[in-house]
Amino acid sequence: MKMRTSISRHQSAMTIIEMIVATGVFSVAMAAMIGASIALQTSFSATDDYFTAEGDQLRVMDYFNTDLRRALAVQKDSNTVSYTPPGGAATTYSYAIGDSKATKYFTMVIPNYRDLTDRTLTTSPLTVNMPKVSSDNKVDYGQPIVVCYYLSGSSLYRAEVNPNLPSSDTRNNPRSIADNVSDFNVSDPSFVKNPLTTQTFVQVSATFAPKYSRKGWAAALSSNTDSRVGTTLGSKVQLRNVF
Repeated sequence: MKMRTSISRHQSAMTIIEMIVATGVFSVAMAAMIGASIALQTSFSATDDYFTAEGDQLRVMDYFNTDLRRALAVQKDSNTVSYTPPGGAATTYSYAIGDSKATKYFTMVIPNYRDLTDRTLTTSPLTVNMPKVSSDNKVDYGQPIVVCYYLSGSSLYRAEVNPNLPSSDTRNNPRSIADNVSDFNVSDPSFVKNPLTTQTFVQVSATFAPKYSRKGWAAALSSNTDSRVGTTLGSKVQLRNVF
């Protein structure tokens, strides 16, 4: 007699409702992960912009303060400055700005403390320009160095032209010291008499893109759309080269 064995197979599967619920839970989890990833990227970008802006602001103010403390003569809104050296005649010094986008200038002359004529960038040591003292105890370092700041677009440039170097020397070329700059201002230095004979102070400030919203800031300003005005830093500097 043959015995018939019956094999029962139990198969399990998800119902449509279970699939819908699982898909919904997965979608919510993925949306949360994507949202968290976007938030982290936004926070990282904002933090990076903050430290970039902070570095730009400190660097620009350091340049302004250092140059003004050494300044022999200053002139705002111009690429020329007049200076009368001790025992000499009034001389006009200028910086030829080859940038057609330049919109604002601030020019000064500082003492030429170092002779860079025979110095390479890596080997030769610095040569000090020895000062000349006139009979009335006024110090003169010879032909001064011209320093010019100017805006080009949203970048702030600084040029330092040493009279001992040929005009083609790259050390005379302007360098961008900060981006996302909308403006800089200098208090009216028309009261400055050259050479300086009285204690004189000059106020200088610069306006930068907001620390946490730099992207698209320049375009927003130019199109007059809603945007934060920016971050303004300033300082009051004493001109120390008083005769």
